[in-house]
Amino acid sequence: MIANLFPRLKYNHNRYHHFVRRKMSKNNAQYIPTSTAFQPRYTGPSPENMTPEQTALRQCILKSRPRTGLSGPFGPWLAVPSIARPSQELGRTVRYETSLSMRESELVILLTGAKFKSEAEFDIHVGEAMRAGVGLDVIKSIPRGALLSQEGRKDGRDNNAEFSLENVKKHMLPLLEQENADEGKGDLLRDIPIVLFTAELLETNTVSDETYAKTKRLLGGDDSVLVEITAIVGYYAYVAYTLNVFRIASSSS
Repeated sequence: MIANLFPRLKYNHNRYHHFVRRKMSKNNAQYIPTSTAFQPRYTGPSPENMTPEQTALRQCILKSRPRTGLSGPFGPWLAVPSIARPSQELGRTVRYETSLSMRESELVILLTGAKFKSEAEFDIHVGEAMRAGVGLDVIKSIPRGALLSQEGRKDGRDNNAEFSLENVKKHMLPLLEQENADEGKGDLLRDIPIVLFTAELLETNTVSDETYAKTKRLLGGDDSVLVEITAIVGYYAYVAYTLNVFRIASSSS
């Protein structure tokens, strides 16, 4: 099916399904986060030192995020309310108010975290992706390359390939196809073009005319869904930079 949708992708059935079986072994039964021991450089202003504007915005964020609270990039952003407020609003929109399913959004977010080597972003969204129906084997197949932290350099991953479109095709798509086939899902015709569009955008900073037209056709013929995917990538690239610069740990997210 991959070969039919994307002819340039060479698909060797025996090689890929041997890879699938190996990736689904019991040795890969858990995900080990690598950012939990990060020592943050800055987590934002303390509550007692906040201005009235910061305090009001902090309460607004906490109210809108009852499960995760003031975590991830929101602490540092609060240092500048004029940045924090629109950032929060854009985050809510791209996360909960697009036409993409949560599963599809999480695939885009994980690819973005992998590209920008944001270990905290990736760690945070593993659980979110699994709750949205993405298998752990698919998640662990995303190429992330050599990670930046000491924990990341010794996390025991089988796949140490650097992020690239070709490595996404090689390592991730066979497992994604197998997951859909095993579970009888109808998402395959959307998962694959979304993943390939995202990976190409992340690698090349744009997409080809062919990728644009093919993705648009496979996702229903509306340009707006490509706007949504691009916005999710852009927002979570911004989040990744924030988490990386201030070394925010996933345990605080």
